[in-house]
Amino acid sequence: MTTQQAPATAIRKPSRLTVVTVSGHRQADVEDSADFRTWTALAERLGRTRCVWAGPHLECRRGEMDVLRRPRRTGPRSLLWAAGSVRIGVRLARAAVSKGEVVVVNGAEPWGWLSAWFIARLVRRPWLMDIHGDLLALPVASLGRWRRAVLKRAVFFFARRATGCRVVAQSMLDALDRHGISSVLVPPRLLPVWEQPLERARPPLATASPQLLTVGRLVSSKGYDLLLAAMAELVRTLPALRLRIVGDGPLRADLADRADRLGLADHVEFLGAGDLDLVRSELSCADLFVISSRDEGLPRTLLEATAAGVPVVATSVGGIPTAAADWDSVTVVAPDAASIAAGVRHVLASPPSAEQLDSVRRHVLATYGFDINIDALADLFRRVGAQ
Repeated sequence: MTTQQAPATAIRKPSRLTVVTVSGHRQADVEDSADFRTWTALAERLGRTRCVWAGPHLECRRGEMDVLRRPRRTGPRSLLWAAGSVRIGVRLARAAVSKGEVVVVNGAEPWGWLSAWFIARLVRRPWLMDIHGDLLALPVASLGRWRRAVLKRAVFFFARRATGCRVVAQSMLDALDRHGISSVLVPPRLLPVWEQPLERARPPLATASPQLLTVGRLVSSKGYDLLLAAMAELVRTLPALRLRIVGDGPLRADLADRADRLGLADHVEFLGAGDLDLVRSELSCADLFVISSRDEGLPRTLLEATAAGVPVVATSVGGIPTAAADWDSVTVVAPDAASIAAGVRHVLASPPSAEQLDSVRRHVLATYGFDINIDALADLFRRVGAQ
């Protein structure tokens, strides 16, 4: 009598998946940003990524990642950008469907949510909503009362219609949960380049002329007006203090004028937007990194500065207090000029030790490593695509 063996269980290979992602966030005029590297890595794991972003015009391809970047005007004129993004996104999604590929639409930032929602409805495919800021806790000073109310309504409208929601900080997950909206926490990630220690001529704060650094878009939510007011207070007793600002945005001229009016022309330098090499170069010379934001999710700059072994003063907004609760190299302060100034004074007077800086660096690399977080994000896209 012959014993019949059960057939071996076939190991199913994940279906090839195309993500059509639309982001209304204005990208800097660089071709080597964290977003470029993130979406290239996702394309390697999933199959294809087709990115339609706002920012200076650019078309490029890296392997299976395509980027089309189109200028977006402010206010209602952004509807034209959204309409064009819908047209492009539908074409890309339908081309992938015709090849038998699984398609997931992704939307980031409000105009990206609007575009992704329309694309998903038109091609009848699932969509994942990315929420990068703690938008339900926005202060009036970030956007104004009317715009803040509109943005909150937009969060609820699209979150309740998305197939899935991804947030980057626990505070955001909790806020949505209180309104009966489920979401998945996948925090920001450090690029692999941050695993490489910076080459420094001297340790942080080992000088009589401390150099402060901040990096980000020059918009109201980043609180650079607060930082300049704090600098004006600090230089009265610390005349050798300097601040370097990497970033560009609609408030650059206003902030430069404000710096001049505050007598900070010799203390503050605006460097404009820069790529990763510039950020790493600036961090290698910085004594203290400052985050003066009025609202945040979990800023990637916090992770980059701590991974670079630089002390940080950061405002207690969004996901910052929870993430940095046990980080000895990070001083968390209230989001106002006096508190930021007091935090800087405290760190200058009592800087963290080299051992504390290294301990936080190792923890950040282990928690927010690139591959760990990209794998989690790729898995989330697969789960959304299966719905």
